[in-house]
Amino acid sequence: MIETVVPVHIPGALLPDVEQEARRAGVSVERWLLNLATDRIRDKVVTERFFTRTPQDADGQAFLDILDSSHDHAPLIGDEL
Repeated sequence: MIETVVPVHIPGALLPDVEQEARRAGVSVERWLLNLATDRIRDKVVTERFFTRTPQDADGQAFLDILDSSHDHAPLIGDEL
């Protein structure tokens, strides 16, 4: 995997909240932003898969795969149902 550094401009008013959430998660701001991006992309893919499937496509394994794709970190604020 090739890593690319992309500068991210965070408004000053938002930065303290981002730093606080990263501290709560026990990770750096960079890691927290990476986790956020990863989660959003995964959610998009799962949503697309969900809305393009038909009952005829279902075998149950896809549902189990979605459930098994849970995070490997503690839940963040807003993750609750």
